[in-house]
Amino acid sequence: MRETPAFVHNPRVTIDRPAGLSAGFHANLRQAGVPGLAHAGDQHAPTSWVIGTHAHDTWELYLQLAGPPTRWTVADRTCEVPARGLLMVPPAVPHALAESGPEPYHFYFAALAPAELVPPDDLHPLWRQRRPIVITDAGSLVAPFELFLREVTTHQPQRAAGLACTAALLVIEASRLARSRPPGRHLAMHPAVATAKRHIEHRLAEGLTVDQLATEVRLSPAHFAELFRVETGETPARYRTRLRTERARLLLAETDLTVTAIAVDLGYSSSQHFATAFRRETGETPSRHRRRVRSGGGDG
Repeated sequence: MRETPAFVHNPRVTIDRPAGLSAGFHANLRQAGVPGLAHAGDQHAPTSWVIGTHAHDTWELYLQLAGPPTRWTVADRTCEVPARGLLMVPPAVPHALAESGPEPYHFYFAALAPAELVPPDDLHPLWRQRRPIVITDAGSLVAPFELFLREVTTHQPQRAAGLACTAALLVIEASRLARSRPPGRHLAMHPAVATAKRHIEHRLAEGLTVDQLATEVRLSPAHFAELFRVETGETPARYRTRLRTERARLLLAETDLTVTAIAVDLGYSSSQHFATAFRRETGETPSRHRRRVRSGGGDG
């Protein structure tokens, strides 16, 4: 039987805001009284924000919440993390934010040692294999991350126990996502797909068709469509819709642009068309989303 961790009674969590961020924090958890925790944070970053090459003695999880896809170098490979995507970097593996994209972005992160937080029988093999992983749709990790960061940032009784429990939940949900991801996915992306994704991102309002994208990458439409689906797990149209939705979330939350102006910016034929598409993706209208986020109701 696994022994219950011995928590300290007065855990110390040091929190600061790195220079250059629009909002957010970095928390040092080494003295938090929970074995296996190193640091965590919630950061809103401008396009000028960079993360230089570094490595840790623990796994590091980056969950991008909003903004255009970011490009990372992990060891000697390149990967792309979309909004609601997760990058999982093993211990001692150098990694850096290679390109942040044309718009601000928002991400959660945590450095932790899963083997010290989850019982051995429940530890997914991926944590022992120590291979970097990208999960393009990790939306189910938002709630566990928010619970964990709540424990990080609030002073309340049983804080160390709360940190341990929510960190374990974070590891468990990341394990579930990794288990359910398509087999055979690699960090390196086919050049044609990477090029097509850049065209979609930088020409979001144009609504490029499969035929147009296939022409850009010099493949037949059928071959391109299948290759894109295999590499990303979604169709080009679905990828574009997801990007539009995440950009809409960002614009609604952080600008005073009207719904009509946002619809035009994203390439929708009308504000009604935009509102219908946004509600289909999020379950609420653009106006209601803006009111909820600005009243402190969160973005989850």
